[in-house]
Amino acid sequence: MQSDYVSRHSLHKVGVGGLCLNEDQVLFVKHTYGVSEGKWTLPGGYVELGETLSEAIEREVFEETSIQTRASDIIAVRHMNNEKTSKGLISDLYVVFNLEFLSGEPSVDNFEISESKFLPLDKLDKFTISDLSKHIVNEKVRKSGFHLLTYQPNQYIKNELNITTYQLYG
Repeated sequence: MQSDYVSRHSLHKVGVGGLCLNEDQVLFVKHTYGVSEGKWTLPGGYVELGETLSEAIEREVFEETSIQTRASDIIAVRHMNNEKTSKGLISDLYVVFNLEFLSGEPSVDNFEISESKFLPLDKLDKFTISDLSKHIVNEKVRKSGFHLLTYQPNQYIKNELNITTYQLYG
């Protein structure tokens, strides 16, 4: 018998952000909504069902900026509980990647994103940047984090847990 019961462990949101350097410049966007509206922030968004974290950040950056990137390593993880709902608090996880710049010129959709551009590292203090993005850039530029490891669980574990994709960073 199926149930519409949702476990309290299922009340999670997972977002991704990306720090993309191109020479001595960092890729930023301005969202048209939310708490960072009008401020420069690192590009990113929410992970879609069935997507890996690295797929999600590469997709989000391309959708927001038209820049092709490759996720190289995780440099920050933020967790918070927020958004009281009738089901309680939601656990909100945000994973930030170093991104390798591959190609493209910044552009925008003029719906979700009003501006996207590479800002010079040595002039960031001249721009209004969200506090979280500013902190991540200041702490993590040119520093590596956790790298994608080759480990995969054995077939028994994959079958028992019905795993379709698996990534381990460390």
